[in-house]
Amino acid sequence: MIPLIKDYFSFGSTLRNKIFEKIRKSDFKKSKIRHLLEYEQPTKYIVENVGYLENPTLIPVLTANKAFVLGYTDEQYGIYDKGDCIIFDDFTMDIKYVDFSFKVKSSAIKILTPKSEINLRYMFEYLSFLSLSSNEHKRHYISEVEDVIVPVPDVEKQNSIARLLFAFDCKIEAERSLCVLLCKQKKYLLREMFI
Repeated sequence: MIPLIKDYFSFGSTLRNKIFEKIRKSDFKKSKIRHLLEYEQPTKYIVENVGYLENPTLIPVLTANKAFVLGYTDEQYGIYDKGDCIIFDDFTMDIKYVDFSFKVKSSAIKILTPKSEINLRYMFEYLSFLSLSSNEHKRHYISEVEDVIVPVPDVEKQNSIARLLFAFDCKIEAERSLCVLLCKQKKYLLREMFI
């Protein structure tokens, strides 16, 4: 990663930590995650054909770990298309914010959606702040994560925090994309220079 992008990423993490440390120490109402998020088992969204395609115009097949998009499927049934959600890998505790239709690879994922008066992006950012992880190969969401207590500011404050952190993530992604384009341009120009 280019140093500038690393600086953005580092600043983004620091910003998230400072915001949520301050919120954690505040006197906002606190509630267990089970009272803030609904979870859905993904059984009806599991892809049948694991011979994934490389066509990004098709339906993505997701996992919550680092791979995220495993490939694409042309299956037209069992597609999650209910709107934004968080996918939570029950074994690794990795999370991803998803704002598009998809299918999943396995039942080890929980699909999380907000209950009323909860901003899903705020919850995603807070879960990211918690840096959940485990070395144990077991299901964690129901046994551990649902009982985690989260400070819950009013919806307007949640929306402000979510917008700020989302805007910063967009800036990082824009810089990363620009970096990729500039690297491609540099390779092209160097190749053309020595022909």
